[in-house]
Amino acid sequence: MKIETLFLSILKDALHGETSEDIQSLSMEEWEKLFQIAQKQSVAPMIYQQIFPMPAFRQADPGFQNFWKMNTLQEAGNQARCSALFLMLYDKMWQNGFTPLVVKGIVCRDLYPNPDLRISGDEDLLIPREQFARMDEFLLKEGFVRENLDEGKEYQEVGYHHLGNGLYLEMHMDLFAKESGAYGHLNDLFTEAFDTSVIVNIQGTDVHTLNPQLHFLYLLCHSLKHFLHSGFGVRQVCDMLLFAQHYASDIHWTELIKLLRENQMYDFSMNLMNIGVEHFGFTWDDIAVPKPDDVEFDSLPLLNDMLDGGIYGKSDADRVHSANITLNAAENETASAASGILASLFPDKDYIQTHYPYTKKWKILLPVGYIHRIGVYLLKRKSAPKNSSGKSSTQIGMERVRLLEKYKILDK
Repeated sequence: MKIETLFLSILKDALHGETSEDIQSLSMEEWEKLFQIAQKQSVAPMIYQQIFPMPAFRQADPGFQNFWKMNTLQEAGNQARCSALFLMLYDKMWQNGFTPLVVKGIVCRDLYPNPDLRISGDEDLLIPREQFARMDEFLLKEGFVRENLDEGKEYQEVGYHHLGNGLYLEMHMDLFAKESGAYGHLNDLFTEAFDTSVIVNIQGTDVHTLNPQLHFLYLLCHSLKHFLHSGFGVRQVCDMLLFAQHYASDIHWTELIKLLRENQMYDFSMNLMNIGVEHFGFTWDDIAVPKPDDVEFDSLPLLNDMLDGGIYGKSDADRVHSANITLNAAENETASAASGILASLFPDKDYIQTHYPYTKKWKILLPVGYIHRIGVYLLKRKSAPKNSSGKSSTQIGMERVRLLEKYKILDK
């Protein structure tokens, strides 16, 4: 059995809270590969929970068993701690007059059989833009730090990190970058986010979030955004499947399908759902939608792309850089691979001035900023993990453009 197939089978059981059957003995190399895949997809604690009772796992190297156990205890314990800290902070935000909506993160995590085993790196909050300045002041007083902000610039998201407790927040004023020609228009689908929000109770705390219809649409749109960059992993699909199942009676598929068609996401979204049917033990009835008869189902290339790219498609430098080709293709369907690489190395002036502030203060240094950017890229390539396929970023990018065409995100 291929280790990837074994991984998917074990993950399927974890999603449904079922005990995994014992497996045939694996070599140490195969156990290590299973861990690497699980870690790459950010589900290693979920996989450990399934395998630790297995006789086959008990035959593995004791040091390796202990390593995976300690890794799970550390990650799950940290997740439980961060979830509790976040909920206390979130409650305090509302007590101080803020009206943040939580998206993804803890809302999705709460749908898992064991939420603390579904690891999140951060929590995402959507707030009205007019609350940002006061929210920024509030978080800084709470002990969070952030990068310096340019005075007068309109930010769409800002990250905050608490150095004391490790909590990381992404504060969004827009769900998608408005300037993106590939997906900036998706913001128009969420103009009623605050007016139609709902409350879910998580660990005794009332959490305000998008209504189920809008939240599921957001999960699909968010996955599309990452797919247009360098990809996303299987955990995001798991989030979507559990969400669709839990809120099946609240998701109106006729209306949703109309929006998906209008935004060239229909075939892509239906193939994501089909991954759940073919590999994760879900049925079309579970998500309350009849199997579409107008979609060409071929989900395996999409699944393989997820397995290759890891949690956010950042498994290696070449894959990350290939995003310039896919994004360029999405913004300009006549674009070539070469133009994508060129646009990546020589973005517009505003981009350089934002990322290299000295070029904004001293405009004569703008050429130095471009050289600086190329140098940073070359250093990152040298230190980043190399892709196992031996393919260049151009090859990876063009292959992924063909996936965009296959799932009708781009017209051929």
